[in-house]
Order: sequence, then C-alpha cells, then structure tokens
Amino acid sequence: MDEEGRDDRIPRYIEATEALRDGQFGVEVPVAGANDDVDRLGAALRDLSVSLERRRREVSELDAVSRRIGAGILLDDVLAEFYEEAREIFPYDRIGFSLLEDGDRVVRARWARSDLGPLRLGKGYAAELAGSSLETILRTGRPRIINDLVAYLAAKPTSESTRLVVEEGVRSSLTCPLVANGVPIGFMFFSSSRPNAYADAHVEAYQRIAGQLSVIVEKGRLVSELAEQKAQLEVRNTFIVRTFGRYLSEPVVNQLLETADGLRLGGERRVVTVLMSDLRGFTPMAEVLPPERVVTLLNLYLGAMTEVVLRHDGTVDEFIGDAILALFGAPLARPDDARRALACAVEMQQAMVDVNARARELGLPELGMGIGVHTGEVVVGNIGSERRAKYGVVGATINLASRIQGFTLGGQVLASEETIGAAGGEIDAGARFSVQPKGVRGLVPLVEVLGVGGARIAPVSDPLTPLGAPVEVEVERLGHAPPKQLGATALLRAVGRWEAAVETAETFEPLDEVRLRFPGGLDIHAQVLGSAGRGAGVRVRFGSRPEEAARLLALLAEKARPATGG
Repeated sequence: MDEEGRDDRIPRYIEATEALRDGQFGVEVPVAGANDDVDRLGAALRDLSVSLERRRREVSELDAVSRRIGAGILLDDVLAEFYEEAREIFPYDRIGFSLLEDGDRVVRARWARSDLGPLRLGKGYAAELAGSSLETILRTGRPRIINDLVAYLAAKPTSESTRLVVEEGVRSSLTCPLVANGVPIGFMFFSSSRPNAYADAHVEAYQRIAGQLSVIVEKGRLVSELAEQKAQLEVRNTFIVRTFGRYLSEPVVNQLLETADGLRLGGERRVVTVLMSDLRGFTPMAEVLPPERVVTLLNLYLGAMTEVVLRHDGTVDEFIGDAILALFGAPLARPDDARRALACAVEMQQAMVDVNARARELGLPELGMGIGVHTGEVVVGNIGSERRAKYGVVGATINLASRIQGFTLGGQVLASEETIGAAGGEIDAGARFSVQPKGVRGLVPLVEVLGVGGARIAPVSDPLTPLGAPVEVEVERLGHAPPKQLGATALLRAVGRWEAAVETAETFEPLDEVRLRFPGGLDIHAQVLGSAGRGAGVRVRFGSRPEEAARLLALLAEKARPATGG
C-alpha cells in the first residue's frame, strides 16, 4: 500500500497489461506473495506473459523457416535450420525425421542430427508401419511422450529402433506425426539425453505448430526431390553430351536433351540410312609417307567430312582408319533420313575440292573418295561390355553399305535402290547397274547419284588427252595371293585428271585393282573401269595421286596438246 492506502500493485499490473497489449511479451510482473486476488491477478498476468512470449518465439521460428523454404532451400537445409533454432520451443539433443514410403507401408529415416555422438539410427533405416506404435500415433494424430526409454526397451526388447537410440544416449523422446494438408507424410522425433524431458506443454506447443511445420517440411521434401531429379537429368545430359557431342550436330544434341524418349539405349530395331566413305589408295600412300604427314592428311580429310555430316544432322558413328561410318536415323529418326544422307554424300564429294586444295598447299598428295549409301534395318544401342561400351549399330545393312562403297571410284556416290526409293524426288541419278557383292546372294542394283536438289557433282569419268608418244609402264594386278610380280609391260596411251587409257597384253576385269609403275620407280594405284579383252587395252581410274604423279600426268598431258591439235 502507498501512503494514501492505495494498492501500489495495481498500477504495475496495468502497466504490464498495456505492454502485453502492445506486443511486449516476456515483461516482468511482480508478485508480492500476499496470495490475495490482486496477487493471483499478477500471477495470471505473469503466466500469460510467459505463454505469449513462448508463442511469439514459436511463430517467429516457423516464420523464419517458412521464409527459407520460400527461398528454395532444400529439406536438409530446412531441418538443419530448425535444429539450430527450435530449442526455444522444445528441449532436445537429437532430432530425427522419417518419411512414409511404398504406399505408406514403410517408415524410412530421411534425416537425423544429434549432439550425443555418432548416429546408430541414421538415414536409410526402414521399418514396417503396420503393427508398430507409430501406426497408433498416425491414427490418433497426437504426439507420444516416452520419458524413460530404458524402461520402455526393457518392456519391448524387440524394438530395434528404440535399442539403437538408447545406444546413442537418448533417454526420453517426443514422437510427433507430420500431416500436410490432411495427408500423413511422416514423423518428427525429438530426443533428449535426460529422462523426463517432455511434458504435455511440449505436446501442446507442437500441436500449435504442427500444421505449418508439416507443410514446410513437405515443401522442402518436394524441393529436394526436384533437386535430385534435376541432378539425375544433369547426369543424363552429361552422358548424352559426352557420348554424342562430338559426333552429332548441336540441334540434334539439344533435341536429345529435350526429348525424354529421344534416346533409347539397350538395343532397338529401326530403319536407318548408312553412309560409308573411304579413300582410294590411302593404304599404299600411307606406307610411303612419314607417319606425321599421314596423320596431318587424315585429320584434314576427316575434319572436313565430319563437318559436312553434322550439317546434315547425321551421326558420325565411327572412324575406321580412313573410312567414315555415318548414320541417318539413329539416335533420332526423321522422315527425310535417306534424302539427307544422299545430300550429305554429294556435299562430301564437293568438299573434297577444298580438302585437296589444302593438301596441295601443305605439299601432301591429293585424295579421291568413294561413298556408298544403303537403307535398311539395324539394331542400335549400347555395344560392348559393362566395363566399356559405345553407342553403335549392327546388322547386314552396315555390311552391304560397306560393300557398295567398295564398288565406287574416287569422286563417286553409289546408292542402293532402297535408299533411292526412300529418298523421294529431286535425286539426280546417273548410271544404273547391278553388282554381285561378296557374301550377298543375288545381284544388287546400284544407282550413281549425281545430285540432290540443286547440289550436283560430276560423273566419275573425265576426258582423256591422247599422248603423242605412249609412255611405257609396268602393271601388276593386286589382290592375288601370292601377288603377281611387276614386269608386265603396258603402254600409257591417254591421261586425264583421274583416269588413263592403258594398252596391255594382260587380261583385266572391271574393278580389278592394279598398280602402275612409271619410269623412275613412281607407283600409282588404280582401278580398272572396263576391258575389251586381251590386247585391247583398259581404262583405269587412279585411287589417289601422289604429288609426283600429279605433276607427271599434268606434264604428259601438256606435252600431248600440240599432237592432238592437228
């Protein structure tokens, strides 16, 4: 009482009430201990202040976690933040989080953190929900308190999860269900090293925040799952880029990345168009050139041809020495695969002009390339072993494309009737003939492709300039075992850029491979185009022209011009 007999507690209680009204929770409310109604009012105000302050901390903590979730933080980050900041709400030395999986039949530990030491019950631990105490908690929706886990384990010695947390040092626990938007998603486990750590007040505190916490955790889980899916997608994309990035055009790689079904691995039948190219006379040329010069020439050729294949959205499946195996229709199939393959073949022959120009600048021999194209069914997919595999194709279609290529001359494109039919219109066809490839039953009709759309290449035969004075050469037919010896005499009667007329007493058949040796020991490999029989002579086409051969042929043609001019 003051000097005028008024109770001086009343103004202080009014002041505390106004502070609580203004949101100043946790204010000190003095209690005199008189145990009268005024003191009881003060005690009630004090309890209200403590309760409101605790509620404020709970709301503040959950708001902070909500903001972190809104910022896109993953579930593990959210739970780690909650672990650091929820001590104002609950006592604990350990928090665990488990999810319902497999149609809500299994409870699997997803996250745990402890101040007690190594975890015995950690991420990945799983148990059946049916028949467990967790099933009762989920059904009632009310948290469960166990304040003496040692005694609980003695009563239920078969509880593996209880045994593990007791071994960690846990002595009491608060198990809380997580229900997001009416759907059970899992459990939160608060654990303490002290017995009797939990009371009904903690259950009430959890129930006040349960809905919001459950939604926050569920959002974090979804964000984490999206992040995992994104990581898996990045692994897939990295695989595609590593596997195909150097052999496919950028638009095709992008389409593979964007199309879930664009890449089917493991072996699949499909119709593809196969393009096989090969250089004429490259092997014997490589035998006389230094290895470094061979690699330079090969890289020049393969680099230029690869760019052409990629421009037509083909797949460079393999380099086989100086040969190129390209696919149109794998890994992605398109309606115009055959037409693009033929257009690619024509442009590849056109690109050889620049390749040979660059070769001349480097002092390297010029090259001639033949291309065979065939359309048919193959099996595409991963080929190899578990330790090493590659994306590739197998089937008779590949073999036949290679055989067709073997019938080409330098500068020529030959295609099967299947490819011509699949390509549709705008194909400029030249000669048509049938061949008997090795290992293939029956004749195979072939078409010489001279153009696609507006792009054209010249027929393989070039004009010959008759020589005023024939040049004596030696001729050898190749491919025999044992090979015939050089020494058969022949006369070079006419020359062109890639072809020549040779008079010989030997009998040659079309497509025979021969070696011509000029005076001075210069060798040129060639293929027979036609024969009129013994003594009538043959027309041959050079597979490649070393620099010396090119100079010699040009010199012979230049000397012959006055004689042909009359």
